[in-house]
Amino acid sequence: MLELYLIRHGKSTWNQTGRIQGQTDVPLSEEGEKQAQALAKRLKHWKFDHVYSSDLQRAKQTAEAVYPNGTITFDKRLREIHLGDFEGRTWNEMTDEERDVFAVQFAGPYQQRVPGGESNDDLRDRALAWLADLPKEGRVVAFTHGGFIVSVLQSIVGRPEPRHWKKMEGWGFWIENTSLTQVLVDENFKTIHTVGDYSHLETLKAEKEKLRHEAQSEALEKESKEAKEGTIVR
Repeated sequence: MLELYLIRHGKSTWNQTGRIQGQTDVPLSEEGEKQAQALAKRLKHWKFDHVYSSDLQRAKQTAEAVYPNGTITFDKRLREIHLGDFEGRTWNEMTDEERDVFAVQFAGPYQQRVPGGESNDDLRDRALAWLADLPKEGRVVAFTHGGFIVSVLQSIVGRPEPRHWKKMEGWGFWIENTSLTQVLVDENFKTIHTVGDYSHLETLKAEKEKLRHEAQSEALEKESKEAKEGTIVR
């Protein structure tokens, strides 16, 4: 049996600003680097027979943070879906007509490509090709992207019926940055064991929330002090 772990890269600079990445090669943000270190701490004593990674730097940086001295096989097939002309833009910058075109990559029709990019079918085909080349037994980890991980999961459970993006109903998967998804592969039978486990980020999230509360308290304290001194202009 093959024990396969799929790990999404840490938060990138474009994740932070809400920009569509696709295959644009952007690095990890400072927060993403911290996430990768938290993941490294979690996986410190985990042993894998093979380590794979997308060659895009946000995945590569995550893999190298976890296995700085390990042998990593970089494979272009592990890249995110290519989103063509939409890469570098944000959802809010699009018109409804543009959103209709962009949304085919997750809402269908799945064979339709975004301009200059790939279709959901294209992503699924290269994900399946990569899976077919894996060893039949052992423990394998791959550092990749959210869309790729969802495509692997959908190859097991199926995809929702094509629908308009404004009528998204039913089910889906949420793949957090640096989360772990585990799939067990035995002959032609696949078992989804874990999806999107990011428990190693709880400490980071708590620290971030603490800093936010401290900043709010300082701002309120400053405003209160200025009010008492009569320096606030309304």
